[in-house]
Amino acid sequence: MGENKRYLLVLCALLFIAACQPTGNVVVEQDSTDDFDDGEAFEMSQSSSEVSDMLFVEPAGVQKERKEFVQKLKRIKRKQARQLYEQYIDVIGANGILDSVQKLWPKCHSEAHDLGKVIFAKVQDIGNGLRICADRCYSGCMHGVLMEAFTSFQNSSDTDGHIDVEALKPFMNDLCRNNTEMVSSYSPGDCAHGVGHALMFLSGYTVPEAVEGCKQFNSPTMGYYCATGTYMEYVAENDKKDVLANKTLFYPCDTYDYPAACARYKNVYVANRFYKKNMTAEHLIPECEKLDGKFRLGCFHGIGNAYMALIASGKMNISSVCLHGSEDEKFMCIEGAIERMAKYHRPKALKACGNLEGKYKDICLAAVDQGMYNMTKNLTLYLAG
Repeated sequence: MGENKRYLLVLCALLFIAACQPTGNVVVEQDSTDDFDDGEAFEMSQSSSEVSDMLFVEPAGVQKERKEFVQKLKRIKRKQARQLYEQYIDVIGANGILDSVQKLWPKCHSEAHDLGKVIFAKVQDIGNGLRICADRCYSGCMHGVLMEAFTSFQNSSDTDGHIDVEALKPFMNDLCRNNTEMVSSYSPGDCAHGVGHALMFLSGYTVPEAVEGCKQFNSPTMGYYCATGTYMEYVAENDKKDVLANKTLFYPCDTYDYPAACARYKNVYVANRFYKKNMTAEHLIPECEKLDGKFRLGCFHGIGNAYMALIASGKMNISSVCLHGSEDEKFMCIEGAIERMAKYHRPKALKACGNLEGKYKDICLAAVDQGMYNMTKNLTLYLAG
């Protein structure tokens, strides 16, 4: 790739920065058992009315076509979604597709990735793409825009299309940490998480390559938050395949670096399968105890996040989920259960902490205060070798 083209892409990234001016909490991710909906609209610049008209089709005139699209969307496989979106985006608009996706899947996230890719392919501008997506489908559409935009960093000399890590490294760090506009509009950790999604997609869901890409951040903390995006992307696309392939219960979280970043998503799927077999956290905990070292620690963190919704609803007590294993494992589990809960429903998180006593309550309350993607958080246990 020529230097001029790379420079233009960086400028596009700055447009993305200017477009992403969230108000309040920005929903970045959603797990399959997460009942917390907290959407905040993106602020628009002076030209936002023009941007909002891009790929917009007035619903009243295309009701028949919308219904037709929904019926087709119900029947297709996920890998066919992009082709369907391309077929209908000029007919019912990006707004019509998003409305339909959210009607079928109110908690949509990965379902909107392909739409984000199609939107960027149409408008060829990250800022405009992000404004069209806003925060629809828990930022799934936005992640798709980044995935498509980052294809410029695939190595053209590599027949397998692997990522050109050396070319991507300065771009990643500038985008997420070294630009004042980015720092003022989106947290660095949020940005790193989105980059992680793009890295896993561009690697063709090759875990070691995507994880190695995250290590190109200049900060270990940013590398970890990037890994949360890579593993979220991997698990959403490959969990069922891994089960059918008879891979280990927690794969890939028992194999590669950043296991806590992985387990916080994988264990949601594992817990769902246990639930369908009338098995609870009491059955999942012994499975984590079979692991060693960092993989065991990561697994306990994932247990906390897996049962977060049940803890928040009062159907489970945090002590029954997290007060097992070593002191470090209890710590990891409590943080896994509370950090994201506090981001969206702080009162419920505080109530959950009320069910703990002493040092465990202190850990819980500290997790409420630090929230997600905290750049000063002590990640020693998360990065343990």
